[in-house]
This record gives sequence, C-alpha cells and structure tokens, in this order.
Amino acid sequence: MEELGYTTLETTKPNYLNLLQEINKLSSLSTNLNAINITVIETIFNNVTENIDRISDQMVHHKSSMFLITTLNIIVRISAIDGSDLFISRQPFQSMFEKLNDLIYCIGIKKDYSPVIATDIFDAILLNLAKDDFIEICFRRILSNETVTTKEFINNYLTKANEHISLRVQCVTMAILSLIWNLTDKLAITSIFIDTGYIQKIIQWIQTDIFASDISDIGNLIVNIIYNLTRDKTALKQLRAEKAFDILMERKQLIYNENDSQMIQSYGWALIALATSDEQSEENKKLILDTSKNLYELCKKSDQEDDLRFEGCHLSEFLELLDRAFTNTYVIKHILEDKINEKSTAIEYFIELFLSFYGALLDPEPDELEKRAVKYLLRILLQISSYPEYLKQLIDNNQFCIIIESLANRPKRDDAKRIWCNIQQVISTNEQKKERSSKIYISYDRTDEEFCKEFVNELRKRTTIPIWVDYENVDLSDDVWEYVSPNIILATVVITLVSTAYGESTNKFQELSYIISTNKSRDEKKGLIVVATEPNFNFNRSWMKDLLHDKTMVLYENNIGHMAWNVCEQIGVLKKPRIKCLNWLSKNVRKKTAQSDDFSARTLKLIPENDKVYSQKESSQMDDSTDILLISKTRSSPSIVSELITQTGSVGGSTWV
Repeated sequence: MEELGYTTLETTKPNYLNLLQEINKLSSLSTNLNAINITVIETIFNNVTENIDRISDQMVHHKSSMFLITTLNIIVRISAIDGSDLFISRQPFQSMFEKLNDLIYCIGIKKDYSPVIATDIFDAILLNLAKDDFIEICFRRILSNETVTTKEFINNYLTKANEHISLRVQCVTMAILSLIWNLTDKLAITSIFIDTGYIQKIIQWIQTDIFASDISDIGNLIVNIIYNLTRDKTALKQLRAEKAFDILMERKQLIYNENDSQMIQSYGWALIALATSDEQSEENKKLILDTSKNLYELCKKSDQEDDLRFEGCHLSEFLELLDRAFTNTYVIKHILEDKINEKSTAIEYFIELFLSFYGALLDPEPDELEKRAVKYLLRILLQISSYPEYLKQLIDNNQFCIIIESLANRPKRDDAKRIWCNIQQVISTNEQKKERSSKIYISYDRTDEEFCKEFVNELRKRTTIPIWVDYENVDLSDDVWEYVSPNIILATVVITLVSTAYGESTNKFQELSYIISTNKSRDEKKGLIVVATEPNFNFNRSWMKDLLHDKTMVLYENNIGHMAWNVCEQIGVLKKPRIKCLNWLSKNVRKKTAQSDDFSARTLKLIPENDKVYSQKESSQMDDSTDILLISKTRSSPSIVSELITQTGSVGGSTWV
C-alpha cells in the first residue's frame, strides 16, 4: 500500500484529477481480488463518496456535469467487472448513487446550470456506455437474480417482505430509485431499461406490500418511473400488455390517501398515457378529466413564462400529455365546451398559441423544445379538426388557414397536410364529384401491417379490382397524407382494418373522419367495410364506435382467406364466385364414377382454396352462411367423390353442395 501511495490519499483532500487518477486504477484492481486490493478499492470508494460534493462545487457547471458522467462511468464499469457482488453491495458504492442523483437533480432544476451543455454531455456519454452494454449490465445486477445472496439489492428489498431491513438499505434503495427516475427521463436511453426487464419489475413492485407500507418514501419515485416509461412507444406497449392501467387503478385509494400532490399528478399523467379505452367507469373518467383540465391550465401557465417552463416541466411536455388525453372523446369535448360568443375558448387558445409558435417549424436552427411544442400543438389541432362541430371555428380564422395551407405545401408536414385536407373537404363540399373507376382503399394501423399484407394478398386472389395500400406506394420518409388523401377520394370501396392500436392513433381518427366525410359518393352499404384484425374486438374509443357502429363488419377468424372472401362477398366483387366453382366440380363428378381411380388427388388440387373440403370438427367454427360441404379430410379421393355425389342437388338449374 505504501508502494502505491494510498496512505497519502487517505489523509489529503484530492482534487479532480487526483481523484480520477485513483479511480482509474479500479479496473486493474478488480481483476485480482486479494485482501490488499479490496482494502485499496474501499479506500478509493470512500474518497469518492467524501469528496464528490466538494470537488463538483468548485467546478464550473459544465465541468461538474462531466465529473458526474465520469463517476457514473465508474459505477457502471465496476458493476460490470465485479462478478462476485462484493463491491456493488457495499456502503461506499451504494452511497455514490445518492451523490449522483443529487447532481443530476441539480442539473435539471438549477437555472445557473447549463441544461443544454449538461444534456448533450449526458446523452453522449450514456449512449457510449449503452453501446458497450455497461449500463445494461449494471442495472441487471441492481435488479438482482437468483444467485444473489445479499439482501441489499433493490429488487430483493421491494419484493421480499422483511421486518429487519436496515434503514441504510432503505436509504440506498430510495437513492437508486431516484437515479432510475432521472435516467428514465432521458428518452435516448429508455430502451436500456426496457431490455433489462424494468417494465415487468416496476409493475411487480407497485403490487407489493412493501410499496403499500413504504409508499410515503418510495411511492412517488415508482409512480414517476412508470410515467417516464410511458413516454417511450415500446415501453408503453409493454406496460399496456402488463395491464398497468388496471393495476394502477387498484392502488388509486392508497395513492390518494398520501395526499402527495406531485405523486397524484404523475399518477394521473401515467393513467392518461396507459388508457386504451374511453369506456371507463364514471369515477375513473372523473380522475382523467380532472387531470386533463389541470394539464390545460398548466399549458396556459407555462406559455406565460420566458423559458416556457412551469413546475420543472416544459410546455411541450404538457402539450404531449394533452394530445394523449384528447384521444378520449369525453375529454376533448369537456375541455372545448367553455364558450364565449358561441366560440370555444380552448380552441381560440390553441389557435393563438400555434400562431405565436409556428415559426419554430420554419427556423433553420430552432429551439428543439419549442419545435416539439409546435409538433404537439399541430396534433391537438388535428384532433380538433376531425370533429365537424369544431372544424368550422378553425376555418373562421383566416390567418390560421393561411399558415396551415403554407405548411401543407412544404415537405415533412404531414399533420398540417391532414388539417388542410379537412378544411378543404368542408370548403369543396358543393363541388361536383368526379366519376371514378373501381378502386379499393385499405386503411390500417402500422402495428397491424403483417395482417394487412396477408389480407391484401388473399383479397387479390378473389377480386380483380385495383387495391391501394400505402406500404406498396409510399416511402415511410414521405408525407404519407399527400398520397393517401387523393386515393381515399378516388376509392369506390374503403376497407378499414380495425384494432386496439387503430383506436389509439390520432392519425387514424383523422383518416377515418375524412373517409366518412367522403363516403357520400360511395354505395351506402358496400362503400365502407370494417374488418376486425384481432379476436373479440370491441370499439375501444368512442370516436371509432360513433363513426363505424352502423357499418358492415367482418369479424376476425383464424382463416384470413375466408375473411377476404367474406369481404368480397359483401361488396359483390368475387373474381370466381363459389357457385361457378361448384358447377365445375359437379360436371367433373358426373364424368367420373365414385370408383374411378382417375379422380385423383391431383383433381382435388384444381379446386380453388376457398372451396376445398373441411372436416366436420371444423364446421362448428364456421357460420351458417358457409356454403361448402364439410366432410372428413382423411377419407380417400373416391370416398370424397362418393360423398359429394350423394349430397348434391339442384335448384332452378344451379348446383348446390
């Protein structure tokens, strides 16, 4: 130890470079865990813990944030190297989480820190670490696994009730949760937490007795982690799959009993993001309505601030949440109901806010947060424009229409194009409709693309009518609506592939509203067909139910080919009607006897796929309208023919089976 000079380190106050030089020795020391090296490592850990505040306070702010990153780097790398769990479970290592979290918190809220510089450094270093999987390894170890024996890991603390858990372990757990809260706020690294299993763990934690008993200490941390994760699309999908909304609702009274305004606010925000249906109980609707009204008020308060921030959040975050809330029909109608001189005050507010911020979309070097705010403003205005009763107020504002038209003529402005298209549809309702040749347009959500591809392939086997679907005609980088809208207008039939994901999409709401508004020129019964892409589908959004409840629907089946046949039958465009196929089969049967060996399996292969023979067991799964003979697949070809002959007949010259 004297040889390495660590005695001096213990008795002096190291500066930034001295400390980093000592920290740099940890990697080599960790590869040989003898008694001397363990003592040296603990000494370094202790020095970091004792001096991190003093050193960072002496630095200018961007350097202190770099010091923060360096320290995080150390923690992650030691965690990755330490396969024995020896260091990760010790007090000096764990207390560093507290110091780290304090520094991250300061960067986030103190105005004298440079958030831009700190964020750039933070993102760059964390992404570097992510490439090496160091952060993932670190958090996998914090989550714990079956081989860990120590009780001082976060997952063990939260999932295994133990009356004798020390105060130190509780404090360390809170520090780690605080760090996770801060890190999950960085969208660039959210995927790491998804990959390490945090979605499943966080849902498990909120259901434990420890969460209930220690809610005053850990409740706000866990609820905010859940909210942060909902901002990532993949994480949101996984949380919904874990029934996170229902589980959070079960904890509603427990959370409200704490009377913690910040926790209740984050709880409401998480629920708005997680809700997949607006068919809620009245009690739950009230909670979401109250949260949405609060978000609307927070928008108005934050846009009055010079930095567009209120209570630590930027206007863009409030608008993003409000955009999500507006997917609930009852929310948007409630927020927009207050009127002065027959005009919604909320619509006027969103229009004026947009007119004051739209320049961020034209600025070659925009403020990114302002640009994000305008993005969600446009999405809110898009939702408003999809309701005919609100669209008129947008049209009445000439300046708004001029700017929307200008933006719609620019590339990469799909939302503006959709709004302008809604406006034009009202303005041009009296124009004479062009004559149209037959065309089928497919409306679907990207989540259901695989189903859509198979369905379209099956559809083309049964009809010669041209089918337009975006993935065959539009690059994802293009402005999709520019290509979509004219094809909707020209379509004689629209097939809407509905699903839970379809109901969650603001774009699909606008697209379907536009389809309905152009539907007058189509056949009333055949012009719009609804196809369910998932079993037991129910309309999960009021807007979708309102627009489609009276339309012809084809329910989901395991046989997509049969679904496509049903659609073609509904719109009367079968390429080869089934009766013709059966006539063909009947004629061939008359030529051959039941005992003829010439009627082979090869002959059966000539029967179109949809007219093949199915087993009696399968017949129970098909509806009464099925016009195919159902017999055992296992019988020989002659036997099948014999069965066909004995069960065929004729009505008015047409053969039936």
